[in-house]
Amino acid sequence: MQKAAIAIDLGATNLRVALITKIGKTIKKIKSKTPHQGKTGKVITNQLIKLTESIIEFSKQIDVNVLGIGISSIGPLDFKNGEIINSPNVPFKRVPVVQPIKKKFKLPVYLYNDCTSAVWGEKHFGAGKNYKNVVYITISSGIGGGAVVDNHLLFGRGGNAVEIGHFKIDTKYNFPCGCKKGKGHWEGYCSGNNLPRFFKFWLKENKINFSAKSIKTSKDLFGLARKKEKVVLKFLEEIGKLNAAGLNNVIVAYDPEIITLGGSVVLYNKEFIFPYFKKYLEKYLKIPKIAVTPLKEDVVLFGAASLVFWPPN
Repeated sequence: MQKAAIAIDLGATNLRVALITKIGKTIKKIKSKTPHQGKTGKVITNQLIKLTESIIEFSKQIDVNVLGIGISSIGPLDFKNGEIINSPNVPFKRVPVVQPIKKKFKLPVYLYNDCTSAVWGEKHFGAGKNYKNVVYITISSGIGGGAVVDNHLLFGRGGNAVEIGHFKIDTKYNFPCGCKKGKGHWEGYCSGNNLPRFFKFWLKENKINFSAKSIKTSKDLFGLARKKEKVVLKFLEEIGKLNAAGLNNVIVAYDPEIITLGGSVVLYNKEFIFPYFKKYLEKYLKIPKIAVTPLKEDVVLFGAASLVFWPPN
């Protein structure tokens, strides 16, 4: 009988559930919107259970043995109680995850931060297979990371290690981060949600006369870059310097052999990201291999599956 894991990507916008084998084959994948309406976070839990029931029923039909359930989740996490707590991305103070799912399906359940599990997936299914020291970075609506050092997954006191999006990378602009907890954070400048906001600030700071009314999203910004708009290209060079600063911090903090990048900003705009940051990387330590994750949009799902097949110690 074929063995597989149920992989769950618990995101702020979508819930995705997949059936994945140990050799990295995705047998089935389904998704739904993450519920934001309801009295408690149990509405999210109940929807996850509904999707998981569907996958388990399918697995029985094709004679697949499900070994466990891995969950890659938005945070912050209360790892001890298996819950999401006080997340800025969903309107609930707490979302119970592990206990209700374990009780319902009588299977081992593993819950980790999405980027923490993603780097574990990269290590076992992706570009990190042959390396002991791997960092995964997502540049999407926010910026986050996960790190494997000497084959050990970095976890941290509460499961929230490698919050690299809040590395302080700049004091020149001292731009406030969207987290509202500090200034000069990597995420505050270079994430998808903050690129348009910083662009308008950058124009003003540099006294550049340019109408930014049409730029509401990072997609708008990259659209102008594709039209070779000089002001936007100049701005993206500035973003390259800031991304390089973030990557320099990652390199000296974790000394990785390989860094893989994912998230929508990178996956859809590589040509405007890689050339600029490569130009400004420092060589205090040897620069590791830096590549787009081959797991692409499913890196978090593969991360969830890897938690079942290779549970981190």
